[in-house]
Amino acid sequence: MKIGVRAHDFGRMPVNELAATIKNVGFDCIQLAPTKAIEGIGHFREITERYLDEIKSAVDGEKLEIRVLGCYIEPSLQDKDKRLEQVGFFINGLTHAKKLDIPIVGTETTHLNIDASSSEREEIFQLLKDSVLRMIEAAERENIIVGIEPVAEHTLNTPELCRRLMDEVDSDKLKVIFDPVNLVLPSTVHRQQEIFKQSFELFGKDIVAVHMKDIVIEDEQKVWCKIGEGVIDYAFIFDWLKENKPDMRLLREGVQMDSYKQDLEAIGRLIL
Repeated sequence: MKIGVRAHDFGRMPVNELAATIKNVGFDCIQLAPTKAIEGIGHFREITERYLDEIKSAVDGEKLEIRVLGCYIEPSLQDKDKRLEQVGFFINGLTHAKKLDIPIVGTETTHLNIDASSSEREEIFQLLKDSVLRMIEAAERENIIVGIEPVAEHTLNTPELCRRLMDEVDSDKLKVIFDPVNLVLPSTVHRQQEIFKQSFELFGKDIVAVHMKDIVIEDEQKVWCKIGEGVIDYAFIFDWLKENKPDMRLLREGVQMDSYKQDLEAIGRLIL
């Protein structure tokens, strides 16, 4: 397994400085969201060939692996024009990923009230599926993976619904970014082993990256904390990973400069 990090957690920098900083502190791979991480790129439209060349040169020079290109869009918007504009940004991201030799472009699936009615949830799910089908058409053309991230507060909110999307889209270019924190609510964290076990059973073979963060629950809210100091049962998760996905890329989210060494040590202990 390789331990990586979200690049933009180190702040927005020139790409050479960013790549050197991440490598020097000990991470081996990254999830890169150019619009959040690279100085001079504030929007998807601003990603030019020059920037792509600079990114490729910088990460290759530091021997960093970009595991995921973060292109977090809103694929479930009810306004069709706005939704298709978002899909267009993602399709451009697939092209960028191919030029950068990045295997995966990742996104979440748009916030949806957890109390949404079953009919509303189904309607929004169909919009998501329409978006993903368009994204997959381009992904198959570019030979790049679409990494979809289930989130309990979003359109794709359960392991079962994630499996349904994958079955209905039916493409080997649709895979899963697994974030255990995002799959639980404060009200369901006590059932986390059940949720994770179901996830592994339904789409475990399709997991291509794992996001790592930890939480405690305070006043019925998730509060971020250092890896290993919260309630997420990483021992349970890593028992499965070591047996089934020993080459997984582990991407730390929310890294802090005063505790990244502790994160690396904690994740390293889980891998052993």
